[in-house]
Amino acid sequence: MATGQATPLRVLYYNPAGQMQPNATRIMALNVSSLRALAAADEPKPNFFIVGAPKCGTTALHEYLQRHPDAYLPYYKEPHYFGADLVGSRFLQFRDRPAKYLKLFRDVRGEARIGESSPWYLASSGAAAEIQRYDPQAKIIIMLRNPIDMMYSMWSQFRYSGNEQIETFEEALAAESDRIAGKRIRRAAHCITGLRYLQMTRFSEQATRYFDCFGRENVMVIIFDDFRADTAAVYHSVLEFLGLDTDVEVNFGVRNPNKEVRLAWLQKLIISTGFSLMLLKDRLTYLATTSALLPYAYRTRAVEGVIAAYTRYERRSPLTPETRQRLAHELSDEVEQLSALLGRDLSHWLRMED
Repeated sequence: MATGQATPLRVLYYNPAGQMQPNATRIMALNVSSLRALAAADEPKPNFFIVGAPKCGTTALHEYLQRHPDAYLPYYKEPHYFGADLVGSRFLQFRDRPAKYLKLFRDVRGEARIGESSPWYLASSGAAAEIQRYDPQAKIIIMLRNPIDMMYSMWSQFRYSGNEQIETFEEALAAESDRIAGKRIRRAAHCITGLRYLQMTRFSEQATRYFDCFGRENVMVIIFDDFRADTAAVYHSVLEFLGLDTDVEVNFGVRNPNKEVRLAWLQKLIISTGFSLMLLKDRLTYLATTSALLPYAYRTRAVEGVIAAYTRYERRSPLTPETRQRLAHELSDEVEQLSALLGRDLSHWLRMED
């Protein structure tokens, strides 16, 4: 196990608009004072993290763990306090603001495990080291999925949230080099890091960072195939990993299904002003999590009502066989490396569906 001594991170530097700067490779040092303030705080704070990947079941697991009597996870999901290299307005809401972050856990009432879920921590080159500096004993949960399906689901989610302006998945993939250069990114984009879809599939490299920082015994990797096939069994294993009582009953159902915009014209009108709808949702959710003016049930119900008015649920169209086959070829080396890292054959991810 690595000693976890944090070192400066060499990353590509982007300005807030996602444009790569001249002489773009710089040294981005960890904000030690912010992490020390968080670690030294007397208030309740997280001791386990669901770090991603996005669209791999993190929302469902977050909600299932919320129902355990000895676990606390806030209503607000995806604060992304850690990950200084993540680019996008949504990643700036808690950065270097430990007091605001700690308010998410104000309703903790002695639960043994306190957690949060931020699925872009996995893609961040620095989040693992930052979390390790904050709490070397933290437990880490990683959820992984067929990277082809993850990318396609992420693109669809971004179309819904207004983060993605390109209307076809294939064109969005082809635009990756432009996105890395800061081009073809709308003003209202809130998650610029996520628009580099292929970069997000480097699961072996991403998981290795957490193994190195925390040791394999403190990192649990869940394959989405298993989670979907036998949710109860995987949930039981998660409780064991966290040292929680496994004798609990949870109603498992579909969480975070594919979403489409109910009123596309309204979305376009709002986005044209440069305003991010996702940031509005985040602000409402934060108020619902931290406000003491109304009972918790009323606060959360108001947020869910706003989301329901904006959303319709619709099955996503299948990915074309040609695109799936091409991506399977491009990702074959990565899947092979991940299989070796986890000691599990994941080559079925690359086969064509029947």
